[in-house]
Amino acid sequence: MVKVISYAHGVTRATASAQYIERDEVELETHDGLRLPDRHAVAEEIRAWSSSFEKRQPSQDVVAVRVQLSGLRDTAEDRERLGVAVAAAFDGHHHAVRIDAQPSGHIEARVVVVMARTITPEEKAADRVAQADGVKRPALQTRIRVVEQRLGSTDDAPLRKVFDARTEAAMKARIETTTGYPQHGISIEPATPGHGRDALGQRLSTLVSKSPARDHLGRFIRDAGDIREVTREWGRHLRSQSPRDTMHMVVSAKAGTDVKAFTNAVRTFLHQQFADHKFMFGVHTDKAEAGHIHAHAIVAVMSEMGTKLHPGPQDLAQWRMTYAAHAREHGLEVVATRAVEQASSRSYGPKDKSIVDVATTPRPERKERDRAYASDPRNANLIRNAQERIETARANPIRIPMTERERASVMESLERWRSEVKATTENDLAQCMLHRLTTAHEAGSILKDLRQAAAPENREAQPHKSNANETSDNAMSHKPKSAADMLLDLRVLNQKAADVAALLPEGSRAKFLERAGTYLEKIAERVDQQRADEAKVQAGPTSQVRPSMAPVVEKAGKAPGTATWEAQQISDVVDRVTEIRREQAEMLERLAREPRQAKERDRDHEAVD
Repeated sequence: MVKVISYAHGVTRATASAQYIERDEVELETHDGLRLPDRHAVAEEIRAWSSSFEKRQPSQDVVAVRVQLSGLRDTAEDRERLGVAVAAAFDGHHHAVRIDAQPSGHIEARVVVVMARTITPEEKAADRVAQADGVKRPALQTRIRVVEQRLGSTDDAPLRKVFDARTEAAMKARIETTTGYPQHGISIEPATPGHGRDALGQRLSTLVSKSPARDHLGRFIRDAGDIREVTREWGRHLRSQSPRDTMHMVVSAKAGTDVKAFTNAVRTFLHQQFADHKFMFGVHTDKAEAGHIHAHAIVAVMSEMGTKLHPGPQDLAQWRMTYAAHAREHGLEVVATRAVEQASSRSYGPKDKSIVDVATTPRPERKERDRAYASDPRNANLIRNAQERIETARANPIRIPMTERERASVMESLERWRSEVKATTENDLAQCMLHRLTTAHEAGSILKDLRQAAAPENREAQPHKSNANETSDNAMSHKPKSAADMLLDLRVLNQKAADVAALLPEGSRAKFLERAGTYLEKIAERVDQQRADEAKVQAGPTSQVRPSMAPVVEKAGKAPGTATWEAQQISDVVDRVTEIRREQAEMLERLAREPRQAKERDRDHEAVD
């Protein structure tokens, strides 16, 4: 696996990323073969890289603002008027406001504002129409901006933060339009903007430290729990951007891999792929017994020629192929694959690991905050979902392809693995992947057949509308299926589902059986419906009896159209559907018992030992 897990901006963050690799006394190696034995050496190396780091500052994401309308007093009417003015000024922006009374009796609003403007669906639709009809409309400012203004004409005059001219003019105009208050009596003063969710949480904490605040939807923000919830909700709207100076990537190996060969493969891969970039890497073997042999690499985003790395899916795929080629040169059985090419469930990300780590192992310097985070009921689902993603990724159950696109990708990957097995028959990994992809393809195919058979618009169960070029024989060949035929199809599909379920590992079997059982139940209901429809037809004149049923009845020695014949047909279909449903229940119970029986056998063996 070759995976990019994070980026860093600035010397401090880049050094922290590199020193993380150096933990547990892992010696790092640089692009020019220099050994970095300790944290100090790592910091010095990053400092040497910093001359090529991006000088652009991170985006302005959140700002605290002070709003005043001259002459407003501490009355209910003026408080409401000031609140309306704040809502107008920051229309389209997530914000929270607290109104304070001054010793003079006047009032002011303290506001925390997300600087990126939220674009509404109506505005997006209007923009699409504008692009289609070619009519140019005035562009709305998507982000309020804060600049520095010098208070004086000399170079040493102090600086203060102000909104840029366009932002301030737009806000004051909205206030005047909404409240009728003249612009010369409006004061809007920003503080220093902050970057990212941390700054948002810090400014909200300061805002509610004296008294509760209300957000733009009128909800109260009172305590740390409210702040965490608001930060989580608003964080999606920050549109935060940070310059990238270093890239942190991981190259992993399977359990039992020779460490020396793996180290050499990673070294040659990095030298070829990032020949024009500074980098350092280290190999971690502290969890080798658990199969966690892996290498961390820090790569400078800016190359010696001034180009920058902007890796996308195609780049990562190409990096995997390059690494796999170097690994095979060093005697390792590695094939470049994506998750879909292994029928693998989606992996978890660094964010999931951070959530679980904070909840289970509080950091020494933030014990109280981490414990409060873990015990907050509002975070329970977030933590549980992160844990489930990690557990699922580590168990790596077979991912069953559900869409046509996924099935096509699995089939394409299956052909690649077949070619790999033919080329190197002794490759155990290729053999394993061939079996895994084959099982995934069969499971996806049977679910597709079940879904089609269960669908009301299933063509095989509906009368076929022939065109003028078709013969009458062809048209008759598409007549609706009888209940008996549908029952036979149900038996076949039920048996196929059972056969595929037996091949799936425990982690994938439950979801497969759940989906398959739902479809089988719907098909059984359609058999019941078809049987009822046939019973209604059979209750009419003898001439309406379906021809396809006659041979079955004549063999039984009963005349079609009689009450005995009708009762027997209804009874037969009901008995067959009941039997299939019983077989389904027995299959599910048998497959559910297998894991329990395996665990009991393991416990018995341990007791004997």
